[in-house]
Amino acid sequence: MAAGESLVRSDAISRIRVKRPLLHRALDAGKIDVGVKVSVEIAAELNAPKLQVLSPKDYYEVYLAVSEELQIFGNVVVASARAGGTSVVDLYEKVQYTEHVTPRLYLLITIGSALVTTKQTLVEEVMSDLLTMCSAVQNPIRGLFLRNYYAQCMKDKLPDGERSREQLERTIGFVLENFTAMNRLWVRLQYDCPPEMNKLRTKQRRELSLLVGSSIMTISKLRGVDLSLYKTLILPQLLDQIVSCKESLAQEYLMECIVQVFPDEHHIGTLEELLTAFSKFEKGVDLRLVIAALTDRLSRFASNSPENCEAVRNARTFDVFAAYLPEVVKKFAPFIQRTELLRAYASLLRLVLAAYPDRMDFVDQVLCFCVTTLQATEGSSITTGAEDMITTITSDEFFEGDDGEIAENASASTTAKAPGSGGDASSEAVQELAECSAEENVLVQVISMVFEAHKDISDRLKLRHFMAFIRVLSSPTRRKVAAMLLESISEYKQCIQDETTLEKLFVYVDPLISDGSIRKKQPLVHPLLEKLVDNGALDRESPMTIGQAVPREAHDMEGPSSSAQPSVLSFGQTQEQAEELEMDAGQQQVGRIVHLLDSSSPERLFVFHRMCFDRFRKAGEKNLRLTLPSLVFASLRLAFTWMSPKALEQALEMINCLEEFNPEKALRFYLETTKTAKSIGGSARAYILHCIERALVVLETRIVNSREQLRSLTLITSTTTAVGGSMAAVDYESLCQSVVKAGSQLLTRRDQCTALCDATELFWNDETGNDAIRVVQCLGMALDSANAVVSGFERTFLYCDIFNRTTTLFELGCNEVARKEVGQLLAISKNLLDEMGPTSKVHATRKRLARAEKYALNNPELCRSFALIAPQ
Repeated sequence: MAAGESLVRSDAISRIRVKRPLLHRALDAGKIDVGVKVSVEIAAELNAPKLQVLSPKDYYEVYLAVSEELQIFGNVVVASARAGGTSVVDLYEKVQYTEHVTPRLYLLITIGSALVTTKQTLVEEVMSDLLTMCSAVQNPIRGLFLRNYYAQCMKDKLPDGERSREQLERTIGFVLENFTAMNRLWVRLQYDCPPEMNKLRTKQRRELSLLVGSSIMTISKLRGVDLSLYKTLILPQLLDQIVSCKESLAQEYLMECIVQVFPDEHHIGTLEELLTAFSKFEKGVDLRLVIAALTDRLSRFASNSPENCEAVRNARTFDVFAAYLPEVVKKFAPFIQRTELLRAYASLLRLVLAAYPDRMDFVDQVLCFCVTTLQATEGSSITTGAEDMITTITSDEFFEGDDGEIAENASASTTAKAPGSGGDASSEAVQELAECSAEENVLVQVISMVFEAHKDISDRLKLRHFMAFIRVLSSPTRRKVAAMLLESISEYKQCIQDETTLEKLFVYVDPLISDGSIRKKQPLVHPLLEKLVDNGALDRESPMTIGQAVPREAHDMEGPSSSAQPSVLSFGQTQEQAEELEMDAGQQQVGRIVHLLDSSSPERLFVFHRMCFDRFRKAGEKNLRLTLPSLVFASLRLAFTWMSPKALEQALEMINCLEEFNPEKALRFYLETTKTAKSIGGSARAYILHCIERALVVLETRIVNSREQLRSLTLITSTTTAVGGSMAAVDYESLCQSVVKAGSQLLTRRDQCTALCDATELFWNDETGNDAIRVVQCLGMALDSANAVVSGFERTFLYCDIFNRTTTLFELGCNEVARKEVGQLLAISKNLLDEMGPTSKVHATRKRLARAEKYALNNPELCRSFALIAPQ
């Protein structure tokens, strides 16, 4: 069939090319009558019976070849008339005697255009005459191309704003009349075929759509068409024709043409008329495409300049959309996928963010519209007014209880009342969407646009319907959105100034807090692995079910057309690990909420910290390791600035919760608390002993890593030394004994030696005084531990540490440590290194020993006290 059409098209074009030289020779010789005859023969190719088998695309190529020759003929006629050689009026009369209708009309249009150009008659008379005669061709394809030729020939000759308004209105009337006829032919083409050719005809009509839309473009380019004329004359007739044709393709395309070709100011002034027409469209119209075309156009207009934005706001554009769009959605909801309806609201949101950057209530309405649309498509009733929609989904009672306080039940069902029903009318909760479904992806896109446009958390807290919005999402996506709410904050400024606002924020991030400790069973990496597990071919806990590989049997069972894809994980990472990392990141974001709390009032900040602590504990104790650290720091800072033991006690309660899941941080927080208690003074000093004792308990019972034990004990030692002057002597002595005992019980001899060397500062410092006997005892215990080390290299390293510590104490005034045995440690170390091979570690240790020896030899007092002899 395609080959036959191609042959018919080629033959027609070949015949036109054969006649082209005849036409050109006649015109060059000034033989206009011969030129008319040849032009008729050329135009007759468009009426040839064989061309009935051509598709619109092939017919268009023949049409272009014919119109090219006719335009040449028309230009020669105009030139001859201006030279006084041809009477265009007589030629116009003569052509009317042509036998066949189609070539006659093409010639009449060509000569009529020349008649108007030479100004031998009134434009209106020629246009009206030709427009009437074009009605003689009722074949849809031939009629469309004929009227398009008429429009193309006359578009640059139309009287516009340079003449009177009456003439302009008549011109618009001609163009609209031609548009109406073309649209009817275009629509009739769909039904002028057998049912089995409907898809083919739809495709052909899409190819012809530009011919119909060109008439609307012509009107938009007329000078003098202002908003008043557009609103009273042009738009009503266009919309009447579009609505009355009752054909979805025509309505969708022509409405998009109107949106694209006319100025933005015209759309702003006629928004109600456009939205009213939307509600009258046929069910097959792509509503989302039409609405998006309009809202995107207005969004770009508002973004261009502040003046444009003000024009959109002054026209109350959003109010018009809010009043009419729900009705349109309600009508189309049974016939259009929910995804497309939600995308229509997403396009409305783009307009709101562009034109109303300060109106969070408008953003809130869009969120409400989305949830209500989901309800309506699930069988729930949808309210008819925008105002009702807002109050039925989530009223203020969603956040406030009867006593004015924020309700704690953040998982309340989102419902909508049937119109006209009372307060006790039955309602249905919105069903949770499937994870990664098309609807859910659109909703995530909607809320992402809101977060991107409004970085300030205080703006986001104005969204009354935020919880109703995310309640329809799947649980994993709710957590992601709650995390996005906190992650996308551009600046952590202190914007939460009362308990109500803080509780509202907790309601917003409730999916992140409440679901933080939940570990749902994840689907297997490939859906068909479930079948293999059910059949007993695989174990659910086997590596194949949780790893990256997909068995060949699964592919064979599925077939080549499957679109299922395995989860995207990092190399060697299971789904549980990926989920754990994601949840950890979310909990860290929750912990940063404390940076949003207003600190101008210590009493109020204390209450804020208690609220945060209580809420964090609801997320599960395991998550406290991520959420509490920032809160503990904030509480210690509050205790320091407020000088309040009460705040210190609250911080200790938080630290106690950290012991099990993050003992390292808990220990460090206990030590920080001792410093804060010392700074506060007074009754707060009673917490110093308790905190250090708790730190020692954590060290002994919860920290198992040897290196971490040494680091922690070093911190305990230095902290005890720093705060020892604020404790009773008996308490300090007790702590010192505990620290020394803990050091002597570390896992390795090397760690014991290091810890005991550090413990010497407990007994020789400016805070608590000096005790040379205890210092010597600690050094002796350290030396015993070093001597017990098997590795000669490690022993050398420890000897150097003991020597450095001893010389430091001697310089601080502890003369009792000056012993010949200590001075001999350097020589012993050198001998040990000589027995080892020349490695990089040995070389580094030699350099360390050399530095220690050089320092000591430069101090005569040290040389005498430790019996050091300079090397020869």
